[in-house]
Amino acid sequence: MDFFAIKASVMAFVVALIVSSCSKEEYVPLNATSKTCAIEIECVGESGENLLADKSFADRVKVDGEASHSVIPFQIRNNRMCFDAEFPDQSEMEWSEDKREAVGVSRMTLRFGKHKASLKCYMRYIANRPPAAAGGRMILESLEYNGSVYRRNGGSVSICLRFNRSGGLMQ
Repeated sequence: MDFFAIKASVMAFVVALIVSSCSKEEYVPLNATSKTCAIEIECVGESGENLLADKSFADRVKVDGEASHSVIPFQIRNNRMCFDAEFPDQSEMEWSEDKREAVGVSRMTLRFGKHKASLKCYMRYIANRPPAAAGGRMILESLEYNGSVYRRNGGSVSICLRFNRSGGLMQ
Protein backbone atom coordinates (compact mmCIF):
# COMPACT_ATOMS: atom_id res chain seq x y z
CA MET A 1 0.00 0.00 0.00
CA ASP A 2 1.34 3.39 -0.87
CA PHE A 3 1.35 6.48 1.31
CA PHE A 4 -1.76 8.02 -0.30
CA ALA A 5 -3.82 4.84 0.17
CA ILE A 6 -2.86 4.70 3.86
CA LYS A 7 -3.66 8.39 4.26
CA ALA A 8 -7.06 7.91 2.57
CA SER A 9 -7.84 4.93 4.80
CA VAL A 10 -6.97 6.87 7.94
CA MET A 11 -9.09 9.84 6.78
CA ALA A 12 -12.05 7.54 6.06
CA PHE A 13 -11.74 6.01 9.52
CA VAL A 14 -11.60 9.44 11.21
CA VAL A 15 -14.64 10.68 9.26
CA ALA A 16 -16.60 7.50 10.15
CA LEU A 17 -15.68 7.95 13.80
CA ILE A 18 -16.80 11.59 13.83
CA VAL A 19 -20.07 10.84 12.03
CA SER A 20 -20.92 7.96 14.38
CA SER A 21 -20.21 10.07 17.47
CA CYS A 22 -22.36 12.92 16.13
CA SER A 23 -25.35 10.65 15.61
CA LYS A 24 -25.72 9.98 19.34
CA GLU A 25 -28.67 12.00 20.54
CA GLU A 26 -28.55 13.89 23.79
CA TYR A 27 -31.62 14.25 25.98
CA VAL A 28 -32.73 17.88 25.84
CA PRO A 29 -36.06 18.55 27.58
CA LEU A 30 -38.00 21.78 27.19
CA ASN A 31 -37.23 24.35 29.87
CA ALA A 32 -40.43 24.94 31.84
CA THR A 33 -40.72 27.52 34.62
CA SER A 34 -43.71 25.77 36.17
CA LYS A 35 -44.95 22.22 36.07
CA THR A 36 -47.84 20.04 37.11
CA CYS A 37 -46.29 16.63 36.53
CA ALA A 38 -46.79 14.75 39.79
CA ILE A 39 -47.38 10.99 39.76
CA GLU A 40 -48.60 9.15 42.85
CA ILE A 41 -48.47 5.36 42.95
CA GLU A 42 -49.95 3.14 45.60
CA CYS A 43 -48.53 -0.40 45.87
CA VAL A 44 -50.96 -2.90 47.38
CA GLY A 45 -50.56 -6.60 48.16
CA GLU A 46 -53.16 -9.32 47.58
CA SER A 47 -54.72 -8.86 51.00
CA GLY A 48 -54.84 -5.05 50.68
CA GLU A 49 -51.71 -4.23 52.68
CA ASN A 50 -49.59 -1.20 51.79
CA LEU A 51 -46.34 -2.68 50.44
CA LEU A 52 -44.49 0.65 50.60
CA ALA A 53 -44.65 0.45 54.41
CA ASP A 54 -42.33 -2.59 54.17
CA LYS A 55 -38.78 -1.21 54.01
CA SER A 56 -37.45 -4.31 52.19
CA PHE A 57 -40.02 -3.75 49.41
CA ALA A 58 -39.49 0.03 49.25
CA ASP A 59 -35.70 -0.38 49.08
CA ARG A 60 -36.00 -2.43 45.87
CA VAL A 61 -38.05 0.21 44.03
CA LYS A 62 -36.36 2.21 41.28
CA VAL A 63 -37.79 4.67 38.74
CA ASP A 64 -35.96 5.11 35.41
CA GLY A 65 -36.49 7.80 32.77
CA GLU A 66 -36.21 6.32 29.28
CA ALA A 67 -35.14 9.46 27.39
CA SER A 68 -32.69 10.74 30.00
CA HIS A 69 -31.37 7.27 30.92
CA SER A 70 -31.37 8.43 34.53
CA VAL A 71 -32.79 7.36 37.85
CA ILE A 72 -35.76 9.53 38.83
CA PRO A 73 -35.86 10.38 42.55
CA PHE A 74 -39.06 9.62 44.46
CA GLN A 75 -40.40 9.99 47.98
CA ILE A 76 -42.89 7.91 49.92
CA ARG A 77 -45.63 10.16 51.32
CA ASN A 78 -49.05 9.13 52.60
CA ASN A 79 -48.39 5.48 51.62
CA ARG A 80 -47.66 6.44 48.00
CA MET A 81 -44.60 6.78 45.79
CA CYS A 82 -44.47 10.42 44.68
CA PHE A 83 -42.34 11.68 41.79
CA ASP A 84 -42.52 13.90 38.73
CA ALA A 85 -42.93 12.57 35.21
CA GLU A 86 -39.89 12.92 33.01
CA PHE A 87 -40.25 15.60 30.32
CA PRO A 88 -40.17 14.42 26.70
CA ASP A 89 -37.14 15.34 24.60
CA GLN A 90 -37.52 18.63 22.67
CA SER A 91 -37.16 16.78 19.37
CA GLU A 92 -40.18 14.60 20.20
CA MET A 93 -42.58 17.47 20.94
CA GLU A 94 -45.26 18.27 18.34
CA TRP A 95 -46.04 21.98 18.17
CA SER A 96 -49.39 23.59 17.34
CA GLU A 97 -49.50 25.69 14.19
CA ASP A 98 -49.35 28.95 16.16
CA LYS A 99 -46.49 27.60 18.36
CA ARG A 100 -48.44 28.31 21.56
CA GLU A 101 -48.57 24.66 22.69
CA ALA A 102 -46.75 21.40 22.20
CA VAL A 103 -47.58 17.83 23.13
CA GLY A 104 -45.26 14.92 23.68
CA VAL A 105 -44.86 11.54 25.31
CA SER A 106 -42.26 10.37 27.78
CA ARG A 107 -41.73 6.84 29.03
CA MET A 108 -40.67 5.68 32.45
CA THR A 109 -39.98 2.26 33.95
CA LEU A 110 -40.73 1.33 37.55
CA ARG A 111 -38.66 -1.56 38.85
CA PHE A 112 -39.74 -3.61 41.84
CA GLY A 113 -36.84 -6.01 42.21
CA LYS A 114 -37.20 -8.42 39.26
CA HIS A 115 -40.59 -7.04 38.21
CA LYS A 116 -41.21 -3.88 36.21
CA ALA A 117 -44.04 -1.62 35.10
CA SER A 118 -43.89 0.66 32.05
CA LEU A 119 -45.53 4.07 32.17
CA LYS A 120 -46.34 6.26 29.18
CA CYS A 121 -46.75 9.93 30.17
CA TYR A 122 -48.77 12.29 27.94
CA MET A 123 -47.46 15.82 28.40
CA ARG A 124 -48.58 19.28 27.26
CA TYR A 125 -46.34 22.37 27.13
CA ILE A 126 -47.89 25.84 27.07
CA ALA A 127 -45.53 28.64 26.07
CA ASN A 128 -45.52 31.85 28.12
CA ARG A 129 -44.53 33.91 25.10
CA PRO A 130 -45.03 31.98 21.87
CA PRO A 131 -43.09 30.69 20.02
CA ALA A 132 -40.56 30.34 22.86
CA ALA A 133 -39.54 26.81 23.81
CA ALA A 134 -38.39 27.97 27.24
CA GLY A 135 -40.14 29.47 30.21
CA GLY A 136 -43.55 27.91 29.73
CA ARG A 137 -45.62 25.45 31.73
CA MET A 138 -45.42 21.63 31.45
CA ILE A 139 -48.47 19.59 32.42
CA LEU A 140 -48.89 15.83 32.77
CA GLU A 141 -52.31 15.32 31.15
CA SER A 142 -52.58 11.56 31.59
CA LEU A 143 -50.66 8.36 32.16
CA GLU A 144 -50.98 5.00 30.45
CA TYR A 145 -50.18 1.76 32.25
CA ASN A 146 -50.98 -1.76 31.11
CA GLY A 147 -53.54 -0.57 28.52
CA SER A 148 -55.45 1.69 30.95
CA VAL A 149 -55.36 5.49 30.87
CA TYR A 150 -55.34 7.50 34.11
CA ARG A 151 -56.18 11.21 33.88
CA ARG A 152 -54.85 14.03 35.99
CA ASN A 153 -57.06 14.87 38.96
CA GLY A 154 -56.04 18.16 40.53
CA GLY A 155 -52.27 18.40 40.64
CA SER A 156 -51.39 14.74 40.02
CA VAL A 157 -52.12 11.46 38.29
CA SER A 158 -52.72 8.60 40.73
CA ILE A 159 -52.68 4.86 40.09
CA CYS A 160 -52.75 1.74 42.22
CA LEU A 161 -50.50 -1.22 41.41
CA ARG A 162 -51.49 -4.60 42.82
CA PHE A 163 -48.97 -7.32 43.60
CA ASN A 164 -49.43 -11.05 44.18
CA ARG A 165 -47.89 -12.95 47.12
CA SER A 166 -44.67 -13.65 45.22
CA GLY A 167 -44.15 -9.92 44.54
CA GLY A 168 -45.24 -9.97 40.89
CA LEU A 169 -47.52 -7.36 39.39
CA MET A 170 -51.12 -8.44 38.89
CA GLN A 171 -53.01 -7.53 35.74
